[in-house]
Amino acid sequence: MDVDVAVVGVGVAGAFALRALSKDLNVVGIDKRQTLGYPVECGEIIPTKKEMRELLPDLEDYSLFDIPKRFESNRTKAFAFILPNGKTYTVDFEMHVLRRDEFIQSIAHNSGHKLLLGLRVSDFDSNLHLSSGKEVKAKVVIASDGANSKIAKKLGVWKYELASAKQYVMKGVECDEDMIYMYVGNKIAPGGYAWIIPKGDGIANVGVGLRPKFAKISIHKALDTFVGEHPYSSQFLKKAEVIGKIGAVVPVSLPLERTVYGNVIFAGDSASMILSHVGAGIPTSMIAGDIAGKVVNRYFKEGCSLQDYESLWRRAMFDAMKRSNFIKNLWDKIASCDERLCKYFTLIGNKDMGMILRSRVPLKLKVMAPFISILNTLL
Repeated sequence: MDVDVAVVGVGVAGAFALRALSKDLNVVGIDKRQTLGYPVECGEIIPTKKEMRELLPDLEDYSLFDIPKRFESNRTKAFAFILPNGKTYTVDFEMHVLRRDEFIQSIAHNSGHKLLLGLRVSDFDSNLHLSSGKEVKAKVVIASDGANSKIAKKLGVWKYELASAKQYVMKGVECDEDMIYMYVGNKIAPGGYAWIIPKGDGIANVGVGLRPKFAKISIHKALDTFVGEHPYSSQFLKKAEVIGKIGAVVPVSLPLERTVYGNVIFAGDSASMILSHVGAGIPTSMIAGDIAGKVVNRYFKEGCSLQDYESLWRRAMFDAMKRSNFIKNLWDKIASCDERLCKYFTLIGNKDMGMILRSRVPLKLKVMAPFISILNTLL
């Protein structure tokens, strides 16, 4: 099969690339799933348009974040950030809780482009070799095939760290449904955090993300401990029942040094385009897919360089990603001991937490950073 553009992996980034690609082009989207977006592999949250203006102030077009109401299962108003000793910071921050599978399906199908579903890319050289035995020859490949990107591995550029995540969908959850709950602590989520994300009507995504290099506990044990034993989460889950479960991996490194290799463009998790301190990948994938599709349109229509994609997505998002990575690396240095972590947070206020959630670095953290090794011996 000869095409102008192959979009490999139709998750968030792939769906938005299909949406942006011109209908004048011969395009195919390829995904291993029979049903796009299912099973859901994330917490399903995305900041509102208002929050995106603060989070990514260099983005030129925020219309992507006019999320139709039909894709929203809940809209939350704040984050509760809970320390191991129970101290809680409450930060105003509006989020959509998505019906992520329906969101992806609608965007991809409404693009009007051809979809090949239930097929994996088994190999990649100059062509895409599919698990069915078919080959696809594309003039441009948009590699949006996720954190374990086959294409990134075949090109020898896959090198980012992955965090492990596991999540239950639970009913009978008794929490404030205007609030997203984030829990930290080396005993429940080493190198990451745990969450309760209300979807409405007593249903919530309840999960744990951790990084294997810091963990002495399996992801399965961590989640069950968080649900059944953690004193500041189990109070909301006493009557809750598991109605679904998923596992996933999330990149937590800075993006690839290059995201364009010849006729291949990497977008979303396949390029580690993520706000790594909170594992947020939906908004960045939306933006990357949209930019990729628009650059490819110009490539075919006007003869522009695919390298334009590199400069455009970096201008929109890279500064926020660098700040996010700084916060993550600082966290790694202070979070190995829960007692010490709580002492550090006596220096942090709600305003600081608001900045951190928005990928901004409070001045006090910048000042502290060079002295962390000394502070660790004192606290």
